[in-house]
Amino acid sequence: MSVLGWTPVHVPFPGLPLDRVQPPAGPHSTGAVVSLAAGPGGRTLYVGRPPAIGTVVDEAWDTTAGRRTTVLAGLTSIHLAARPDGRLLIGDNRIARLPSGTVTGQGLQNEQVGALAFSSDGSRLAVGDRTGRVALWDGTVRHRTGVLRNVFPSPLGDDHPEAVSALAISPNNSTLAVGGDTGTLQLWDIATQQPLGGPITIPGEGIQTLAFSRDSGTLYAGSPHVPLQHYTIATDKAVTQVCARAHGDLTRTKWNVLGPDETYRKVCSWKSRET
Repeated sequence: MSVLGWTPVHVPFPGLPLDRVQPPAGPHSTGAVVSLAAGPGGRTLYVGRPPAIGTVVDEAWDTTAGRRTTVLAGLTSIHLAARPDGRLLIGDNRIARLPSGTVTGQGLQNEQVGALAFSSDGSRLAVGDRTGRVALWDGTVRHRTGVLRNVFPSPLGDDHPEAVSALAISPNNSTLAVGGDTGTLQLWDIATQQPLGGPITIPGEGIQTLAFSRDSGTLYAGSPHVPLQHYTIATDKAVTQVCARAHGDLTRTKWNVLGPDETYRKVCSWKSRET
């Protein structure tokens, strides 16, 4: 989750009131919020923001009391991701072990980090960088399980790959969504580490945040100046929506226009028999 340029911050969590995190006076909390990460149950909020002078300051906040509880010295990270059990907070090639706050360096990516995301069960971590690569780690962040080296294939002759700006792992741990800073959205199969089809068409602005629905069937994408977008990615849901819009199966003529390279099938009739 990322909120750029606004302070104070409104933080809604399921089962909790809408808390207002008010920045205190002092030299460590004068910058605008540039990143947020929620701890278990939304009880703790980790905030990253640059001061007027110096490096990024990362703070922990109690969302119930609405007060800052600690400054995580040494993390100095713009990008943050909290493991769901609350034991690790990942930053820009640094790890804070909680609740002690001990920070150690960790080469999560060789280049500048652009986005971080844990899976909902904490068993996986994805780390994207500014050169369009994503590294996959286990939940302990001790073993790298793979590297997706070209998540946004560049046009022929383009020497400037799109940077990774947002990541999300589906709750069923099967799909990785990767968003780029110029608006590309690509799905990847985690098991095979292969792309799932081509890029998803979006309004054409850099993606700042991604999130899956609980059933892993819908993907939400947020950008600075575009309303929140949602995309149906579960095959059965997509078929249902297409059939509803088409009012049944396509005729052979329409099928040949829309998918001339595919064998004609009565997809909607098959879906009706299944349900």
